[in-house]
Amino acid sequence: MRLLDLIALGRAAHVCADDGLRLPDATRFRAAIRACPVRYVLSDELARCATQLAYAEGDRLSACLDLIHVPAHCLWVEWPDGPRREALKAVPALDVKDGPPSRHSGALVTASPNCRSGQIRTFWSASDELAYLSPVVTTFDLDRPPPALTTADPAVWRGETVLHLAGEPAIEELLVHLRHHFDDEWAAYYDARCHTEELRTRVLRSCLGGCAFNAPMLMAFFLLLGARDLLPREEISRERINRVRRQSGKPPLLEHIEVSAPIDEPPTHGLTSSGDSLRSSPRLHHVRGHIVRRGAAVYWRSPHLRGSGRLGQVRSRTVVLTFGSRHAA
Repeated sequence: MRLLDLIALGRAAHVCADDGLRLPDATRFRAAIRACPVRYVLSDELARCATQLAYAEGDRLSACLDLIHVPAHCLWVEWPDGPRREALKAVPALDVKDGPPSRHSGALVTASPNCRSGQIRTFWSASDELAYLSPVVTTFDLDRPPPALTTADPAVWRGETVLHLAGEPAIEELLVHLRHHFDDEWAAYYDARCHTEELRTRVLRSCLGGCAFNAPMLMAFFLLLGARDLLPREEISRERINRVRRQSGKPPLLEHIEVSAPIDEPPTHGLTSSGDSLRSSPRLHHVRGHIVRRGAAVYWRSPHLRGSGRLGQVRSRTVVLTFGSRHAA
């Protein structure tokens, strides 16, 4: 079942403190997700493509921030977690570790009136068919670094942090536009229980592991979404199945838009070797995706293999993103 439907149906994991107080979980956002004017579900290939684009080299995604706008003041984005994790593991600098398996991940994004800043709440589902909520809130501002958090009780530890990745300027320039912190109730919970700096660091790193890589991917998706006539989309109506569900007393499922990659079947190119000697060509090696921007056009070369080899077919492609003049640099 889709993650958005698990949340809408109230199928969520509940967490209670020692005193029995129920901490925020996914069901708290049922009404917000139902009220979203637009809900996107990404295909496997699009989840992979957006992740690759987020951590690409070349002109960098940060050079395209002026072209990115959140498409609505409130929206839901959902994606399969397997393809996204595969793409993350292909970037050695990220050093992605195997965590608890999840089927789908999702984000509830709320944006400011200019659709250039806002906050992200992260969710995921597992094999138990329950929805989980990250205690971490991610704030973003595409025009400047987000301001420091102001709270009613500054003495409470909120885990506020800005992530850095040394040696990866392409990613570092994007991370400065993101800030992470615990929401109010989870902050109070952890503040009362984490009395040492070492424990706080361990808890923060563990919680960030479930959401830290999502915001760059979402920004890449919004960039792809803003390009003219690029992403194939299909509106999924649940009218027929919901009619049956209502008759049997079941709550309705949510309508959404399924979004596919720019090219569902990338072209393939065979690798050939010139004679018996491979000395004139480099060894077969992996090339990270890279971006080239020319005004209002962005050329995205997906990751591919380069060099000589006899390993069959290589999938590669170049996607051209063009934008209206009002968003051009």
